[in-house]
Amino acid sequence: MHIRSVLTVAVLTLTGGAAAAFDCKKAQVAGYTYDLSPLAKEMVLESNSTTPPTTTGTLYRLNPCAALAAEADSIPEIDRCPESAWVCRKVTNYKKGEKARVTEVNAVAGISSKSEPSLEARASGNESPKEFHWKMGGAEVDKVGWSADIKFICDKSAKNEDQPKLLGFSEGVLSLEWSVPAACALSDGGNGGGGGKEPDGKDDQDSKSGGGFFSALFTVFIIVASLYLVVGVMYKYLVVRASGMDLIPNLAFWREFPYLCADFAQHVWNMVSGHRRDGYSVV
Repeated sequence: MHIRSVLTVAVLTLTGGAAAAFDCKKAQVAGYTYDLSPLAKEMVLESNSTTPPTTTGTLYRLNPCAALAAEADSIPEIDRCPESAWVCRKVTNYKKGEKARVTEVNAVAGISSKSEPSLEARASGNESPKEFHWKMGGAEVDKVGWSADIKFICDKSAKNEDQPKLLGFSEGVLSLEWSVPAACALSDGGNGGGGGKEPDGKDDQDSKSGGGFFSALFTVFIIVASLYLVVGVMYKYLVVRASGMDLIPNLAFWREFPYLCADFAQHVWNMVSGHRRDGYSVV
């Protein structure tokens, strides 16, 4: 076994627990679970204003669950929304007899591939929040940091296909209001059913605390085993000058380990079944 291969496997094992991306299907708000996945699609909102002798159109593209898809290659690169944007604002100027001209385009929310939204709500005793805010920062324009603030409202009478309401764009902040069933906690009959917190205020995941303990124990075991392998191999390679299979720490023990396990299992079986042999055994 080559030392570089062993170290590579060990490092990948140790770094395999990288932080997971924002999960719209299991969004956490004040300890409650919300399934926003029905909203995981691009929405387009438009508004027009008369600016004689032209008309100015403002278009917002947004997706509350992921960065927007890249725009078509037919659109000039300078007129495209940034690839990292979750919410994009594009202003176009129209004048009769002339070609439309994009005068402004930038990310209202999302400035890098690591950008993620924050979900905020006021706690309300043992009840799940009926309203919460989806917030994310964006580009900085003229020393003003842009951001998006979507106010989600639990509305079981609405449809998840309904579009958000544009409240305004002021001082770099885009304010939206979105009334949908997906904004209801799963324990309150939100999209998907089940989940969230129990009526007594205890998180439904408390019943799975045993699973969490064993998961943590397994993670610790993997880390310790990886460290044991890395340190052992490095010692054998650098100090003992071993090579091949001899790089494995305590190789003799691991070769005998299956037989030791078999002997232990046989011993336990004999004790449980009462099959004990008295006297001497023939050698």
